[in-house]
Amino acid sequence: MSQAVNLHGCAITIGGLGILVRGPARSGKSALCLSALRRGASLGLHTRLVADDRVVVARSDAGIVLSAPATLRGLIEVSGIGILHEETVASAVLGLVIDLCDPAVIERLPENGTTAIFDVNVRHARLPARDAAFGADILVSLVMAPLVDDR
Repeated sequence: MSQAVNLHGCAITIGGLGILVRGPARSGKSALCLSALRRGASLGLHTRLVADDRVVVARSDAGIVLSAPATLRGLIEVSGIGILHEETVASAVLGLVIDLCDPAVIERLPENGTTAIFDVNVRHARLPARDAAFGADILVSLVMAPLVDDR
């Protein structure tokens, strides 16, 4: 792997899709990922935590690879509860970037967007901060069904 950065965020894999969730502190990144892990698993999808709080993002021949710093592997913080152990994978190839933000800045019908991570364009969407239940349903839906424009 040639380039690597350590980002503030949370990363999971659902049904083989590596998902990076970014957002300001206390925007609900961990809550969204934990909810999506549970919803995906309840539907029979293979789900695992990659990293919480800090995500190592590296460029490789496979694409953009997500992993956890060794000291944080298998740990996820739940606000008001503390640190929990969670089943994890060593790494996942990035397929979707989610930015949590104020609902007022989210377009109702955005064009299918991408964002560049290093020199790779990755599918990108914005979801409302602090709305884990809704966001988890959206993440699982994106894994299970393509957008109409993608057909």
